[in-house]
Amino acid sequence: MIVAVNIGSWSPTRLRRTGLREEGRWSTGLLVILGLLGLLVVGPIVIMFLLSFQTQAIGQEAVWGAENWVEVLSRPRVWEATWSTVSLALVRQFLAMALGIWLAWLIARTDLPLGRVFEFACWVAVFLPTLTITLGWIMVFSPTTGIFNDWIEPLGLGPVDIYSFWGIVWVSLFAGSLPIKVMLLTPAFRNMDAALEEASTTAGGSTFKTFRHIIIPIMAPAILVAFIFSMIRSLESFEVELILGLPAGINVLGTLIYRYANAAPPDFSSASVVGVLMLAMLIPLVIWQQRYTGRRSYTTVTGRMSARRRELGRWKWPIFGVVSFITLLMTVFPVVMVVLGTFMRRFGRFGIPDPWTMENWEEVLGSRQLTDGLGNTIFLAVATAVVAILVFTTLAYLIVNTRLRGRSLLDFFVWLPSMLPGVVVGLAYVILFLAVPFLRPMYGTVAILVIITSLATITLSTQMVKSNLRQLGQELEEGSRSAGATWLTTARRIVFPLLAPTIAVTAILAFSSAARATGNVALLSTPTNRPLSVYQLNLMVEHRMEEASVIGVIILTITVGVGLFAIVGGFRARGET
Repeated sequence: MIVAVNIGSWSPTRLRRTGLREEGRWSTGLLVILGLLGLLVVGPIVIMFLLSFQTQAIGQEAVWGAENWVEVLSRPRVWEATWSTVSLALVRQFLAMALGIWLAWLIARTDLPLGRVFEFACWVAVFLPTLTITLGWIMVFSPTTGIFNDWIEPLGLGPVDIYSFWGIVWVSLFAGSLPIKVMLLTPAFRNMDAALEEASTTAGGSTFKTFRHIIIPIMAPAILVAFIFSMIRSLESFEVELILGLPAGINVLGTLIYRYANAAPPDFSSASVVGVLMLAMLIPLVIWQQRYTGRRSYTTVTGRMSARRRELGRWKWPIFGVVSFITLLMTVFPVVMVVLGTFMRRFGRFGIPDPWTMENWEEVLGSRQLTDGLGNTIFLAVATAVVAILVFTTLAYLIVNTRLRGRSLLDFFVWLPSMLPGVVVGLAYVILFLAVPFLRPMYGTVAILVIITSLATITLSTQMVKSNLRQLGQELEEGSRSAGATWLTTARRIVFPLLAPTIAVTAILAFSSAARATGNVALLSTPTNRPLSVYQLNLMVEHRMEEASVIGVIILTITVGVGLFAIVGGFRARGET
């Protein structure tokens, strides 16, 4: 499903500029929804902020003070982690942005052969579980067992160490940062009027000058939204950093939160301070993005739009080779490595006698952890998909097709979770369910994980449905109401059936996202509700890579299988093959 979604579409300035205004009446139902969303999204963050100033443990009488902040901020490790968080995020995002803009432009605006296939491959890469891809690259670049180091050792080179700053950058780039950029930017490039490029060429501008002076400025708002969205995801990332950074002594704020919350006993006060620090880093980025998109007016699609593609000429096939190589690095190569790892006696040791075995599969398939984890994963994914169908579709309808007061605030609450790091939200919910007595029975259940994974998908799911709702003619609903149908009947019999393909794809995307979720559920997982993704993370932390590879292939089969169904359905819905 190829959908152009402006993640940062909400802002008061933008609301005024487009002429939308609050009309009608306040709805009791909408007030309830606003209150519930505010409680689910804002409430845990407020409690986490308050806990950062509480000097006593959870459950004891509250004593307030700044001691936690003073102690945490005096730790050199925290400042080292802050620098690592920012530097890793900036390096991989600038690399991903440069490559992503180039790839998206090639796919959408040039005669690059198999452009649709490359776009399809980027969507597949987005569905690949991050930890599983990390395992594949460990097999390649491990300083002791990596096959790449085996190849270059006779040349007197190496070793290349994946357990390093640049190892984290490399894996993060190909495991998510780059394909997400292509996914977000390709539709925007495709909708840009080619007449602008043609005018520049006619005036004597080279391809590089046209790209730098025409294309980039016009696409700046979409590029900025993609950058901010991905930057937030980079700042919250901790799985790759935990696996690859821990052996090298590299910490980021996300791994500190994970380690503090999983200490014996848990140090929730220190974790809360670090969580608030992460939010403080993100808020300026979000405000900047909102003000920028709110005051900029840009148009890329006009009534006389030209969709002519630029010819690459003699560079066509060399560029095709480079793009093919990058695509293989994002998809096929690491997956093949992981699959091979599931059959190895010692992970990455190709040179030992009799390196192949089925014992890893036999051990994992016969374990109770797999049975419980698989059941939890399927329940979690299905429940999240149901929420996407029933709840997020209703929210999108209320925002687009009603004139109730409070719609803009509802849109803001729908958008807000996209700016909150998953590990911080997980920490906030741990504190919430432990600090509030009547919520404690829910701790350790799959239901709490469903809440978290649903919040993680609310922004994208709702925006997708909103985009399609705006494409439906108002005369359909007006005709239904003129015939005496209520708004509920109209929605049920007219609107929702027309949205059925989009709703189905949204549900599949939510299913796949929940099945591979790690960062946002890791702190809330217990032996009773632990999904496969967290089980795999624990195995990797314990350096049980062979078993972790088996779990990774199982997760990959679930997420990619469902994801491919969604992508193919989306292409067919657009009349593409």
